[in-house]
Amino acid sequence: MDDIDKVKNGLEFVERAIANEFDSIKEFWSFIPAFMEKYRYEASKLSYHINLIDELGADENAHSRILAKLLQQKTPFEEFQILESLIRYVKKNSDSFGNIHIKSPDITQETERIDLWIRDDDYAIIIENKIHWANDQWEQLSRYIDKTKEQGYKEEQVYIIYLSPTYDKTPEDQTWGVYKDKFKARFISLSYKNDILRWLTEDVLPNVRIKDNFLSSALEQYIDHLEGMFDLRNTNKKMNMELQEFIKKELGLTGIPQEDINKLSEKQEEINKLNNQLQLLKNNAEKDIFKKWQDFLKVKYTDYQLVANEEGQNERAGLIIPIGGTTVRVSISFDSRLYCQIDMDHHTEKENLPKEIGENIKSLLPLKNNNNQIWKYLPRYAYDDVFKLLLEVIDILIKLK
Repeated sequence: MDDIDKVKNGLEFVERAIANEFDSIKEFWSFIPAFMEKYRYEASKLSYHINLIDELGADENAHSRILAKLLQQKTPFEEFQILESLIRYVKKNSDSFGNIHIKSPDITQETERIDLWIRDDDYAIIIENKIHWANDQWEQLSRYIDKTKEQGYKEEQVYIIYLSPTYDKTPEDQTWGVYKDKFKARFISLSYKNDILRWLTEDVLPNVRIKDNFLSSALEQYIDHLEGMFDLRNTNKKMNMELQEFIKKELGLTGIPQEDINKLSEKQEEINKLNNQLQLLKNNAEKDIFKKWQDFLKVKYTDYQLVANEEGQNERAGLIIPIGGTTVRVSISFDSRLYCQIDMDHHTEKENLPKEIGENIKSLLPLKNNNNQIWKYLPRYAYDDVFKLLLEVIDILIKLK
């Protein structure tokens, strides 16, 4: 067989593999409507249940606020009981966290864009919350580590807790910048399903004082909300059994453990492949949205420069506007949520925004960051709302020019 035949056979093999993969995905795709019909039917038979957090629709920011409020709890003896409990739980799984001794921590949420930030006399903990599978921003953990070091902490005093829905999600390599190897010992990944839920149920709730009825109520609601997210409520047991029987029948499971495990693993792989393709489609659709926004801005504001989309970072749309002898960038982008933001052009962190901007924009962009960034978060897919906000902000900035 000559080289040309080898190449030809290799290409044919790849084509067959791709065709088989898509046939597998297509077969699984046809299974989804039947499963969802069964799911809706079983869910309709569930007994009445109400959870306020369910009804309000908690996003990642809401989960971070809840956790921050819990960790800020102090007893009459000035003890951070819930924070102490979390550190004890973490120490069971990571020896390096044994160096943490709680004294007088400052526990903040969304300061410097960090989901949860615990700063004490001789340690700081960065908690990154990915409960709804948000992607890691470009060098996100690296930036948070740098921000913490700017607060006067040595690198060896900084710790990171990464919260994910399950253990399937871990930080991407790029989010670490230069820090991945340096933080191997001071990093831990915890899942909501296997760790946070167990910690709250077994360690926190049983130790709440009887008279702290609002804290007990909040914990019960939050635990129930998390159980609902993962279909772990007692009221869901019968539904889960019915759904599992449906899956067994549809997938032709035999009851022979090893065979069933192999078949289920194959289906999980198919789901992962399907999810990958869905995510690619979403990414492409989002790029189209941002491109349309940029095209609109280019036509409407012909005298101003468009913001640049930087390689490796999330899509961005907006303008560079001269104000008070300098230039500022007003733009919309996203991390776990969409946001509209004004900052100094080219990320100039040492230069503050002109004062007149903060005075005139604070009602629209209420959050600020060291006087060189102001912004507002919106729900992750509120595209119309975030673009409308951008146009309002641009019009005010142009009047200040």
